[in-house]
Formats: sequence, structure tokens, C-alpha cells
Amino acid sequence: MNRFPKTLSVEQLKKFDVLLAQSQDNELVLPVDTTKYTFGGMASAIQSVITWANNSEENVLRITPSSSKDIISEILRRPHKFAAAMMAKSLFLNNEDVKQKIYLQAKEKIEEQERNTFGLRHGSLCWFTFVDHSTKRFVRNFYLNNNSNISEPRQSAQLTAVIKAMIEQSLSASGGVNLLQADETELIGKIFYELFLNSHQHGTRGNIRSEWLKKGVRTVYTYGINLNEKGVEGTLKSEPILSKYLSNFQDRNQKRFIEISIVDSGLGYCGRWMADNKDPNDETQISLQKEYDIFKKCFQFRQTSTSDSSKGYGLPIVMDRLTKMRGFLKIRSGRLSLYRDFIETPYKSGEQETYDFCDWDNQEIATKKLAKLPKLAGTSITLLIPLEAKDE
Repeated sequence: MNRFPKTLSVEQLKKFDVLLAQSQDNELVLPVDTTKYTFGGMASAIQSVITWANNSEENVLRITPSSSKDIISEILRRPHKFAAAMMAKSLFLNNEDVKQKIYLQAKEKIEEQERNTFGLRHGSLCWFTFVDHSTKRFVRNFYLNNNSNISEPRQSAQLTAVIKAMIEQSLSASGGVNLLQADETELIGKIFYELFLNSHQHGTRGNIRSEWLKKGVRTVYTYGINLNEKGVEGTLKSEPILSKYLSNFQDRNQKRFIEISIVDSGLGYCGRWMADNKDPNDETQISLQKEYDIFKKCFQFRQTSTSDSSKGYGLPIVMDRLTKMRGFLKIRSGRLSLYRDFIETPYKSGEQETYDFCDWDNQEIATKKLAKLPKLAGTSITLLIPLEAKDE
């Protein structure tokens, strides 16, 4: 059986992904409890369970016993567990089939998230889940005419209001941060709108653009981070990439951040590109460098290439706004795990911009060296943005 880790860190999930790629077992053992969470860990966890679910049509989820009074409710309180439950063919607790029980409570959770501007909340974590293979995929906070198969995403101002509410709820739990200022709201709103639109257009369909994925979920979450000295010290020891990024703020006493992530179960950047361009090659047969070149092409486009009536300005806008906000971006798609520190490598408009990222494993420019990782389903995009601290 594939045993899902209790610790949600990028490194722990990477080890799980390697074992999953080697396994022929379609069962996943999911612990009720989560003992630790680090930057990007929730996004990695969601993408890992999506990959597990896509490996077999007859996948089985087994929930481990727990001292929790209501195990099913506890499973649905975390987005990665919610995603696993929604993607599983069969669900068991102590050998009892609990699929219908979970689905009934999941329906209530989906309805609850629509009643709140910020969605569902667990501590500093606020989140929305879109079950793309169900009639509940069009969450009305994000979509117009949510009972229609041709629903369209809401406009930028409306989605900005949603992400603002999510961030402020996350911050209220972590403490120590002022409410978003108008300029921060505008910048983050534009980033979020472009990323959500990109996920809607490219992360919800299979090889045929007109068909929604028959088994798919998307998750949007925010997580408030208030790093004290001990937290910063721990990060510096365990995560050298973030250590280097955080070192930019040591003199400014900047310890408060918001983590924003969007995860989908689509084909990924390379898979989507090859499907749209009718490339006969399987993406696992092409070189890592070609996969990375395709990834960079996706970031170069100024505007979506689809016929969708809701169009943004493309991913370059995301990079420009992250530069203005001194942000950090991590992406896992296909066999690639990449990041860009927009303090160290700011976005440059025009011909000077190379659209290069760094490889997460070897910390070098990806054009020079890429680490080969197991292919994951979908795409996870995670941002880290510094926010103004309250006056002491």
C-alpha cells in the first residue's frame, strides 16, 4: 500500500512521489492527523493525491483509525484529504465502506464554502475546492451562472474581492499584519486573477479542449505566516532556498508573509501544449530540456490562446506584479520542479527577459541543469508574498 506522509513538506512529498512512481498498488493509506506543514507542502500534498488518483481507475482510499471523535469530518477539514476523497473510487474506514457518508458531508462543505467570501477555514488556512467532474465544479464565488455547463469566471474585481477576503481571514488567525492596503490589493488581485484564469482554461480539460476532465479537482488556498525568530531559524536550517530568499528581509524585520496556491489536475504545462499543438510525442519521451523550453513558452504568452471569452493578459503580468511585491514563486508541473526569487531575479519586460527559472533540487538556472523527477499530474503554483507588519 502507498502510505501518505503525515508531515506535509516539499521534501517528504518528493519521497512519496518517488515511491508512488515505483508502485503498482492502487491503494492509498491516508492518515487522519497532519503533524507538520511547511511552505508549499499543502500544494505538494494535493498534487501527490491527484497523481495517485490518476494512476488507476479503480483507486482505493483507506483512512487510518484515529482518536478523533468524527474522523470523516476531520478528513474533510484539509484540502489534500478532501481532494483524495473526491478522487477515490472506493473509500474505507476500518474496512467499512464510507463513500456515501463522506460524499454527503463533502456536499455540505461545498455548499458552506459558497456562503463565505473566504471559503472554508482551518486555522490560518482558507481554501476553496472545485470538483471538476461533478455538477459542483462552478463555485459561485468564482463563476457566473454556476448551474450551467458553460459558466464563465467572474471578472477581475470580483475575484480580487475573494482573494482579499481569504488573505485577511488567514492573517487574522496568524496575527501581526495590517489589513491589505489598496495598492497591495490591486497587485495581488491581478496576480490571482491571471493564475485562476490560467487554471480554469488549461487545468480543467483533457486532450480534447471541449471536454472537462472526468476525474479532476482544483484547489485555491491562502495561508498566513507569521515567522518568529525560532521559525526563521528553523526555516534557515531545513530549507536553503527559502533561507536565501528570507535573507533579503533580515535587516527589515520582515517576518510576515502570505502563501497563495492554485493546484489543478490538468495535463500540466507541457502536456497541455503538446495536446493543443497536436505533437505526437509522449511528453515522457521528450528531453527534460524540451519540456522546460515548452514551460517557458507558456510564460511568454501575453494573453491566453484559447477562444474563452474571459481573457487575461497572461503569465508575464504575474511575474511583473511579483517583482513589484518582492515575491517568490514555486511551480511543480510534469517532471519539473522550479522556482524564481523575484528579488534576486526581477522580471524585465521586453527582449531582456529570458523567462528562466531555477531548478528546485539543484538550485541552478534550469537552462543549465535540471533534476529529473517523477512525472506528476496537474500543476501546483505557490506564491510567497511579504506583507506589511503591524506597528509595534
